[in-house]
Amino acid sequence: MKRALCAVALLALACLLVRAARAGLGGDYIDPIGKITSQDEASYAHSAIAMAHSGDWLTPRFMGRYALYKPPLLVWTAAVSSKLFGVSRLSLRLPITILSALALGLIFLWAAEVAGWQAGAVAGALVLSNHLWHTLAALCMTDGLLLAFSIAALYALFCDPWLESRAALFGFSGAVAAAILTKGIAGTLPLAVLGLYWLAARRQERPTFLRVCLAAALALALAAPWFAYQLVAHTRWFWTEHIAVEILGFGAGAPPQTSQENQALFYFMRLAVTDPLLLAAAAVAIPAFLRELRGRRAAAVLVAAWVTVTLAAVLGWQYRNAAYLLPLVPALALIAAVWGPFRTRQYVPWMLVALATGFLIKTSAPEQPWGLDYRAGTVQRAAPVLHDYCAQARGNELIILDLADDLYATALPLARLRYAAVTPVATPAGPYSMPFEEMGIEVTVEQFNDLARYTPAFRARLREWGLDSGAPIATLITARTEAELAALVRAHPESDFLITGAYRDAVKSAPQEPINAAADYVLLLSRTPVGRASAPAWSCRM
Repeated sequence: MKRALCAVALLALACLLVRAARAGLGGDYIDPIGKITSQDEASYAHSAIAMAHSGDWLTPRFMGRYALYKPPLLVWTAAVSSKLFGVSRLSLRLPITILSALALGLIFLWAAEVAGWQAGAVAGALVLSNHLWHTLAALCMTDGLLLAFSIAALYALFCDPWLESRAALFGFSGAVAAAILTKGIAGTLPLAVLGLYWLAARRQERPTFLRVCLAAALALALAAPWFAYQLVAHTRWFWTEHIAVEILGFGAGAPPQTSQENQALFYFMRLAVTDPLLLAAAAVAIPAFLRELRGRRAAAVLVAAWVTVTLAAVLGWQYRNAAYLLPLVPALALIAAVWGPFRTRQYVPWMLVALATGFLIKTSAPEQPWGLDYRAGTVQRAAPVLHDYCAQARGNELIILDLADDLYATALPLARLRYAAVTPVATPAGPYSMPFEEMGIEVTVEQFNDLARYTPAFRARLREWGLDSGAPIATLITARTEAELAALVRAHPESDFLITGAYRDAVKSAPQEPINAAADYVLLLSRTPVGRASAPAWSCRM
């Protein structure tokens, strides 16, 4: 079985590495129905690159400010990889792809140990050909890493349902601690699975209550030091961003949504459209799975607890995100492979042929929501413009309008980067955002045009928040009207601008040299370029 595990993991890694090397940062859709891009990948990449270069390994930063909305394990792994192999999109994604491939090997072993190698092959093939897993396991984002650690924790529980051995206890608790350090509250879900399994499993097939408490306490103790450090070192920032905004705001509140669909319908449609084959295979297996569940068989109870906890979290967490469905993929694959009719010797060859055919069909239709995309490229239309701009190695600051690049430029070796936005109405900080206006991270055009005057007050406010640095000041500029945007451009002839096509007329009298970089963008280059002493520190093609 060890050889089979290695073979499955290597096959998965080969598929993921091709994807990771060819897709641009933030260059794929997390939600192919709503066309929601993987914007967060660029911000994680920026934090990892900054960490690798600055050496501040305890506190992630984004554009000079603290970035404490998520724990740092993803950034740590990407930063270490970048330090070892140089900064590239592949090095940033390498740890996630390796751990995801190993986790797929564990799914193979899990199914094989319950119902034979045929079931393991079916489970592995179902996960490998899933659009959501194929996308998120190859991006520098928390979802793939979280799933890998969750699978490791639950596999340890599957191997030793009593958690009696030291390997099972520390394997479960260590994996849960890593999951918590990856995505905070979401990382505790394996503990909820353990609790539900303890309640539902037969007495002779479950750990003692003391063992459950020990496993949970050990996991929390292993994860706690980073949270304790941030609470002491950056109390106000950590409490506001991580607790008030990320957990209480987006988790317990009612944040703005990218879709107005019903919660259950939103997730069902994404699951059905991104992998109808997996959903159908799992549905066929439900009768046999329920029979096993009625008998309270340990394997069925554990998978049922996994599905139940995941569904409760997905439907209970107020913010909707297609990526939250990812933990259901391996659970449904296990149900389909272990309890479906396809694992028998009579049917498994045909099932594997069907899955191989399905994989080929998916790779031949990458533009479909269920397709697997191995093409080189990106969905970020501004990326080619920024590649070319970065390659010029200009020393001028670049101001990008309306986040037109989904933060892609933050991962590029640019001299100085700011963003601007046209927002007709001022939006005060609420439960879903930090008070960046108060700190001077977000400024008005008037403030930016006279920044030297406001900088001392902004520095003082940032020190009150525990950040003694002026780097994040004015990284976002807000204009109320197109006229204000035009005034901003005219007042800073020394700056370069990337303007979306909608504001082309507003900046036609700009003192910079206009270049129609693409149909949707105008690049305004300062007529007094500031040269850089050396070439870009890393590749401009991220």
